[in-house]
Amino acid sequence: MLRRLWEPVRRIGWEKLAARVGKAASKHRAAGRALLFAGGFALVVLLIHREVYSFIAGRPQYAVPEIRSAVAPGWAERYGVETVRVGATSLFDPELVGRVGLAFESCPWIRRVVSVERVFPDQLRVKFEYRRAHVAVRRADGYVLVDEDRVRLPGVFADPPDCARAAVVTGLGSAPSGPGKRWDDPALAEAMATADVVHGNDLLRGLGVREIDVSNFGGKSDPRRSELLLVTRNGCELAWGRTPSTARYGDATLEDKLENLREVLAAYPRLEGLRRVKLYFRGARAVEPQDAHAKKLR
Repeated sequence: MLRRLWEPVRRIGWEKLAARVGKAASKHRAAGRALLFAGGFALVVLLIHREVYSFIAGRPQYAVPEIRSAVAPGWAERYGVETVRVGATSLFDPELVGRVGLAFESCPWIRRVVSVERVFPDQLRVKFEYRRAHVAVRRADGYVLVDEDRVRLPGVFADPPDCARAAVVTGLGSAPSGPGKRWDDPALAEAMATADVVHGNDLLRGLGVREIDVSNFGGKSDPRRSELLLVTRNGCELAWGRTPSTARYGDATLEDKLENLREVLAAYPRLEGLRRVKLYFRGARAVEPQDAHAKKLR
C-alpha cells in the first residue's frame, strides 16, 4: 500500500524542480534590483532637477524688477492715469501670473484681464480690455465718466470726451463714487437708460439731444413738473415726464411721447422758435415759444 503511494512521488524530478525554482527566484531578484536601481535613479534626477531649477530661478537674467505701469487710454492720459504696481520677483515665481493679473484687474481703467504670459528671460505680456466711457456726468468741477455698468472712471475732465452716448447727464444730487466703484444712484440709472433710448431712436437722435437733466427725478423739486428734461442742440427742452421706474398707471408710453413729438415737429420743424415742449400727456402736446407764451396744439 505505502509502496503504491510512494511510487508517483519518487518519479518526480526533484532536481529539475529545484533548478526551476532557483531560476525563478533569480529572475525576481534581478527584477527587484532593477526596480531599486530605477527608483534610486529617479530620486537622484529629481534632486538634481530641483537644484538646477533653484539655480536657474535665482539667476539675475530671470529677475523681474518691480513693475510700475501707467495705465490709461490714449485720450485720457492728461487727466486719469493710474499706476499698477507689482513687487520685484523672478520670472519662475509660481504665483507671478496670478499676482500680476489681480494687480491689473484692480485698476479702475481695466474691465478685465485677458491673459498674462511669461516671456523669457525677463518680460511679461499682459493683455486686457479697457472700460469704455458710456456717458459723461456734468458737475460743478468738471465732467465725470461712467461705463455702461455705472462704474466711475478715473479723472475729472474739463470737456466731455467722446462717449458711447452723446447726451450729457446733468442734475445728479449724489456725489460720484471713487474710481473703479459703481455709482449707485437711481437717477443716474434712469438717465443712462434714457440716453440709450435717444441713441437708438432716429427721431430723437436727429434732434441732437445733448443733455438729460434729472434734477427733478422722483419729483424732488416739484412733483407737478416733468422728472426728465431732454435738451436738444438748439436749446429746446423736451419735458419727458416720469421715468419707467417712477411711472404711474395711465402715464404716456414711449410711443405716445414720440407721437406727440411728431405732431409738434409737423408744426415746428426742428423745434425752431420753441423754448419747451411737453410730451408726457397722452394725445396732448403743449409748447412754450421762446417768447414764453404757451400755445396748445390740437
